[in-house]
Amino acid sequence: MKHFLILALTSLFLAACGSKGDDAKGAPASGGKDGSGGKKGGAQRVLNVEGYVAELGMQSKVFQTMATLVPRNSVSLSAATSGRLVSLTAKDGAVVKKGTLLAKIDDSELRAQLKQAESNKMLAEQKEQRIRGLYEKNGATKQDLESVEASLKSAQASVELIRAQLAKTEVRAPFSGKLGFVDVSVGAWLNSGTPIAELSEVDRLKAKFALPQRYASVIKVGDKISLKDSERNVEKQGVVSALDAVISESSRTRGVMVEVDNTKGELIAGSFVSVNVAMESSGVQSFTIPSEAMILDREGAYVFVSQGGKAKIKHIKTGLRTPMSVQVLSGLDAGDTVIVSGIVSLRPGADVKIKGLRHSINYEVE
Repeated sequence: MKHFLILALTSLFLAACGSKGDDAKGAPASGGKDGSGGKKGGAQRVLNVEGYVAELGMQSKVFQTMATLVPRNSVSLSAATSGRLVSLTAKDGAVVKKGTLLAKIDDSELRAQLKQAESNKMLAEQKEQRIRGLYEKNGATKQDLESVEASLKSAQASVELIRAQLAKTEVRAPFSGKLGFVDVSVGAWLNSGTPIAELSEVDRLKAKFALPQRYASVIKVGDKISLKDSERNVEKQGVVSALDAVISESSRTRGVMVEVDNTKGELIAGSFVSVNVAMESSGVQSFTIPSEAMILDREGAYVFVSQGGKAKIKHIKTGLRTPMSVQVLSGLDAGDTVIVSGIVSLRPGADVKIKGLRHSINYEVE
């Protein structure tokens, strides 16, 4: 009995202790508004970022590249037929007018053939006139008339053929220009295609260069382009005369042809020149921001700006882009602080602190 009482009291004591522990676990603690014993949620983290102040301005950027000056027209003068050179009026470095006779190949044999052909033509004409008169008086058949008409046409063709061959014995300037060095002498035997001299039109020069795809539509025919020969310190204004119809698949560039007036001979064909293309935007003002600030999604381009210590999204319309900069045509306001660092961690409404501003960095087109 005594042992039974001791066992019962021990069981009651253990049960009372267990109940007290459960109450302590489940009871709410005092001091919290929601009974959690502390502030609701943790303090939001503030991101330290760099900013760039958007400033409205004119787009006066310049794209620079290199090009080689070439004559507007250039041709290698050569003999069109074989024969002995009997006359040479071409002089080294001479300026010649269009149509000037520069070289003459012996044509004595052809002239003799021409006299014979012209005589045959004269006889054919007389015979054709006689038969036609008879035909009109029923003194000749239609077949007779057709026969003499064919003979006359053949004689006329022979004369024209020989005259064409005679023209090939003359080398004339196809356009006004300047000769290079003359490579032949009087008395030399020339084969068809033998070079005589180079003729170049140097009072107007051309320069061809490649424009990157991102600038392919910036310039148009008629625009002025600055060309400079740094070796001779000569700078001239050229005019865009043609644009390549397609963009090269290999280089992703578009060919541009520029013509420049060289009447005074200030530039020399073959020279290496620098080309400066002004990236004007037709007087439209815009912003230029660092390229790392721009983000693309399904809705287009946007940036984060800092307003009242919070990150805010602004969708933008872009223009020219380079590896360093993006031209913003709309979507920003003057004075906006565009966030340019920590972009991957930003969310709309995030707390941000501008730790530095990029005022002095040049983001112009290079």
